[in-house]
Amino acid sequence: MFAGEEEEYGAGTSFDFKRWEMHRSSKRYSRLLVGVLFGSTTRRVFPTVVFLVAFSTLVDLYNYAATPLSTFPPSLDMADAGFVLPQLQLPIIPFELTAPILGLLLVFRTDAAYERFNSGSELSWEITASLRNVMRRLVSWTGRDIVSVTEREAGHDLIDACCILHGWIMSEYLRGGASEKNSFSLPQENTQSSLVALLHAALDVNAGDAAEIDLMGTQMTPSLAMTAITLGAARRLPSLTDQEHIAIDDGFSETTKALAKCEKLLRTPIPLGYTRYTVRLLFIWLVLLPFALVRPFYEFGDQPLLVLAMFFISSIFLSIEDIAVQIEEPFVTLPLEKHQKWLLWDAEQIQKLMRWSSTRGRGQGIS
Repeated sequence: MFAGEEEEYGAGTSFDFKRWEMHRSSKRYSRLLVGVLFGSTTRRVFPTVVFLVAFSTLVDLYNYAATPLSTFPPSLDMADAGFVLPQLQLPIIPFELTAPILGLLLVFRTDAAYERFNSGSELSWEITASLRNVMRRLVSWTGRDIVSVTEREAGHDLIDACCILHGWIMSEYLRGGASEKNSFSLPQENTQSSLVALLHAALDVNAGDAAEIDLMGTQMTPSLAMTAITLGAARRLPSLTDQEHIAIDDGFSETTKALAKCEKLLRTPIPLGYTRYTVRLLFIWLVLLPFALVRPFYEFGDQPLLVLAMFFISSIFLSIEDIAVQIEEPFVTLPLEKHQKWLLWDAEQIQKLMRWSSTRGRGQGIS
């Protein structure tokens, strides 16, 4: 929904002011109409559309070669008609009556899917914002003159641990697996698991000791990761007051609440009965539609108008249903890797500020 469009139209990496200007430009019609034939949604529904078009072609050819039922004498028994092929047609009225019902099913399902998509987008921003607040508090509280150099370095490590946690949440936890596009690890630990890297950064344990926990079968969870970071803050930042430790924990509490809502979205889809019934009704409706369109399109001659109509109708209905399915699972569709990219950029900037502040405090100038 996001990355695919950027690859197709050469857009920027995110929606900034320039991208919004292109999005509302009057040139969007010529640019976006290309997606009718080559868009990502078209590619997903293409096999089913091809099947329906091929089936409608067979129906059209059969009825073109068959004898209309109206030519048979009323007294003639069909069993005595020999090899005469009767036309196969259905009245159009049932389809006219059921089309609004099918449209409402698709609209209600798309609306419910968009609500999930919108909720997932809000929650992903809440997770990023809460972890950014934790990092900001670590910077402000470890940048004071009373804080030792060791504690400042611990603050750097804890910020790295927050970045590892955020990257793991945005990739493996919400998407079911990391990839080169959305995974994150510290450069010096790119061969280690996320759990080992996080424990090494948060608790300042060596890689061997951290790997022992991984070998014991301990699984990375958000609660475990946030506990490790708060434990590291309690042990490695003794100058922090109780209120400051509570404030850090509050930031993780907001993350926990947002993650709980994310888990609800991941584990409770739109009722499957509704989805299955919509797909079944849509497919049966589209399969039977050619039998009802044969007679009306015969008035236009021998041109393949029935086939073109089935291509157009099936593409519209199947694309709407496919879009609803895609946005129902928001965390696969949302550009979560961009959240991680922006958070890493913030972490890099604030760590530069921490180093500049510490050198200024010691009267050594800017390094």
